[in-house]
Amino acid sequence: MRSHLAFLLFAFLLLGGTVYPAIGQTSSNDNVVINEVDINPPGDDSQTISEWVELYNPTDSPIDISEWEIASTTILKKTFTIPQGTIIEPDGFLTYSYTKIWFTDVSEVVQLRDSEGNIIDETPVITDVSNDFSSWQRLYDGFDTNLTTNWRFGTSSAGSTNGKLIAEAEEEKVFVSIEVNKSEFLFGETAYISGSVSEEVFIEKPFFKAAQIEILIDGPAFYKPITLYPDLNLNFETSLNLRQVLGIQEGVYVVTVNYAEATAQTKFSVGEGIFAFDEVEENELSISFDAESYIPYQTATITAVTKNIIPFEGLAFKVLNAGGIQIFEGTLYPNTAGEFSTTIYMDPISPIYGEHKIIGKYGTLEAESTYELLEDVKEDTAISLHTDKPVYGLGDTVIITGRLNNLWRSTLDLEITQVATQSILTESQKFFKVKDT
Repeated sequence: MRSHLAFLLFAFLLLGGTVYPAIGQTSSNDNVVINEVDINPPGDDSQTISEWVELYNPTDSPIDISEWEIASTTILKKTFTIPQGTIIEPDGFLTYSYTKIWFTDVSEVVQLRDSEGNIIDETPVITDVSNDFSSWQRLYDGFDTNLTTNWRFGTSSAGSTNGKLIAEAEEEKVFVSIEVNKSEFLFGETAYISGSVSEEVFIEKPFFKAAQIEILIDGPAFYKPITLYPDLNLNFETSLNLRQVLGIQEGVYVVTVNYAEATAQTKFSVGEGIFAFDEVEENELSISFDAESYIPYQTATITAVTKNIIPFEGLAFKVLNAGGIQIFEGTLYPNTAGEFSTTIYMDPISPIYGEHKIIGKYGTLEAESTYELLEDVKEDTAISLHTDKPVYGLGDTVIITGRLNNLWRSTLDLEITQVATQSILTESQKFFKVKDT
């Protein structure tokens, strides 16, 4: 909890409309502008007058703003009238607070109107749910129009500069690029946002520091600012988890990056079924067994794989025997790689031999696979041995299974002899010697 004294000091800086001088800069505006707004400062806005708006005069002449208005335009529509005789000096700032809950915290537009009611300037649609010392700031002081790309969300600087675009700097332009790994996503996927800058930029005032890359992700009822620095190769990367539980909704998302005076923009869409044509990948859900056939008493391993993990969604499966009767069912949940796994036991009590089928459903996806349940035929030999596949390559592991056919042996020694030098041994080239005691 912040102390009462700290809050009074902060409020003192905001109230009173004090004029602050500023250094010269390049600006494309020829009238007073809204330079910075904090629509959700620290504390309870319904209890204190703490929301504020900063005006800036980018011109070379004093401007009389008597009877001008600073207005909320959404829901509350509360309007403050600037007192008679108010002059804002060239390169000067004026900061005003007005009343409790002056602005709404979501999708607000703040307007500056002259004494005749004409709109002189207005902010883009802004949202601030952080309830801290962050504000919306024009990038740079008085520069350009009210495009979203010319505003940033960061630590407030009430009554002072947001940064200056010096005329000399225009000769050397900085470039920035941005891209997203895909243009269309399904819910649950991750968007990877990356780009690069042409050179590293440093800010000299109020203190010397490296300039930050500011990424703004704006979508349906969603706004997320991200700040980071370029790496040693002047590249940058971040990511966004596109889960509905994190506030992601279906629609188009605009990604804007600002770095120094450079800006770039791209967009992507999110939905449940946006890959309805060429982008549809085959086998978005697949199911398989670890073998093609089994006999009673054996255990089969079921593996399913999907490319699109659905939050909190399980894969429902059922196994039907050769007669179409359901003998197994269950629900599996994926790991982070989109893999499902379980095992089923081949019942020896009343087996139905033939082709068995597994059917799996995961969201709107469906897949199936089959295996053969074979009768356990005992051979005439004392010992039966089987390998897991007929052909192997160098480095493969040979899995050997076997049994004693109604004969008891206290010990069983198995000796494997390779009699060929080829890289691949066929079934006829494998020989086994079995010794029993």
